[in-house]
Amino acid sequence: MKNNNQLGFTLIELMIAIVLGLLITAAAIQLFITGQISINTQKGMAEIQESGNFGLRYITSDIRRANYENVGLINDRLLNSGILLTSRNAPAVVPTTIFNPSNIPINYPNSLATAVPLSSSKTQLSNVLDEAKAELKSDQLVIQYYADQNGTDCEGNSYTSGRYIVQRYFLRLDTNVSNAEENQALALACEAGWYTDASIKILKNPSTSTLEFGKTDGEILIRRVDYLHFLLGVSNNDLNNSFRYISVSDYLALQTYPRPRISSIQVGMLVRSNDTANVSSLISDDKVYGVLDQNIYLKPHANTTKYLRRVVSQTIALRNGMYTEAKAVM
Repeated sequence: MKNNNQLGFTLIELMIAIVLGLLITAAAIQLFITGQISINTQKGMAEIQESGNFGLRYITSDIRRANYENVGLINDRLLNSGILLTSRNAPAVVPTTIFNPSNIPINYPNSLATAVPLSSSKTQLSNVLDEAKAELKSDQLVIQYYADQNGTDCEGNSYTSGRYIVQRYFLRLDTNVSNAEENQALALACEAGWYTDASIKILKNPSTSTLEFGKTDGEILIRRVDYLHFLLGVSNNDLNNSFRYISVSDYLALQTYPRPRISSIQVGMLVRSNDTANVSSLISDDKVYGVLDQNIYLKPHANTTKYLRRVVSQTIALRNGMYTEAKAVM
């Protein structure tokens, strides 16, 4: 007689095979997700590294030009001083001095009758809170140097020799953003201009331009910066006593005349990645970031997207402001 029994899987064997298959599939999916997170994290860190380091190198190179072809001293009362702190329209006068708006020495020539942007503390956009969880504004730095030969400013525009080049570093909104991002999409920008001793306005490069400095958005150097902070390294005129780092506002609040010479600058930034990192569990909204002398927090936001962030800082020696023989302070 023929045997009609057919060999095959039993129900139990089929269930075991399905379970094993699901376990293998789950493991593969987990490996894929882990790999994607790792790729996104590495990409975000590479973006921060490249953007932050490039921007910082560029700023450092430019700031080192400050005070070029001027007396070897930088403060708030020397004409054409490398760090711009005072103008005719905004004289930070020590109350006990005899100066008045008609004769006070300033950083800009008298011919520049209109108000111009100056270095300042906590006046610009930011995405952070201070230790009291109040909004903390970013800083602005304005430098100048004399061009003894043709060159290129921080916006990539060519200029000709024989003029003073002014450059302003600040945070602004990035208008190139197409999709809504958490908080504000802020970028570190630089705006440049020029003037001569006979100028009545600071104009944009090239020399045929009629655009005025302080009224344009400048050129973006770093796409995503949540906070920008500057400290001035100050000492006595002989550079041998009382050296310390203070903010621009603290410097202008000093009740001395002349105020201490500025010999270096510290730059601090909180830089973030351009793209989301998809590592929500690894990024805390309550993280404290130390930017120079400030401990800061991110502003709260409803969006669940997460970005990688890193603090980038640099100390820049102002080589054109360290000559001790120049002691004639106005």
